[in-house]
Amino acid sequence: MSENTEADIRESKKNGPESSEQLESPDVEKQQREGNGESISAELEALRDKYLRLSADFDNYKKRLVREKQEIRDFGNAQNLKELLFVLDNIERAIEFSGESSREKTDFAAFLDGIKLVHAQFLTGLENFGVTVIDSSEGTAFDPSYHEAVYKEHSKVHESGTIISEIQKGYLLNGRLLRPSMVSVSQGTEKTSEGDSGEKS
Repeated sequence: MSENTEADIRESKKNGPESSEQLESPDVEKQQREGNGESISAELEALRDKYLRLSADFDNYKKRLVREKQEIRDFGNAQNLKELLFVLDNIERAIEFSGESSREKTDFAAFLDGIKLVHAQFLTGLENFGVTVIDSSEGTAFDPSYHEAVYKEHSKVHESGTIISEIQKGYLLNGRLLRPSMVSVSQGTEKTSEGDSGEKS
């Protein structure tokens, strides 16, 4: 009996630590799971905060972009318009001068020079907006992309398909058609019946 007792004690000592580890292992695993769960929750909270900050920043960016676009629409041409105001000043001076000239019989040539100066200044103002005049001078080749033929006439002087005269100026805005030039276009010389019979013979 004593031998069995001693053997049991030895066996229990041998198996004791292992059995105690086996009993403690579920608690250790539980603590590890809880620790992992807390770290994941902390990461998710940090990501959520980061997302909210980015979302708020993006909303602010969109609002700022809308404001800037509106400001460009409202005030983008302020500098160019300021230059046109000088032209308006000169037109008003010309009107005032014309009233004085009619009363005092002053030189009309001086008044005309003033009007030409205002015209040149106005064209410069338009150029600052990107507006340029289409070349529709006499003898220029007709281009349907930029010219609108209002009249077609026979001409002994101008070749067929060339401009005889400009009726209304055309303009480009930064190279794109703003308004076509209205022109009279040559159809070449008119063929007479005598000329036709001469050609046939």
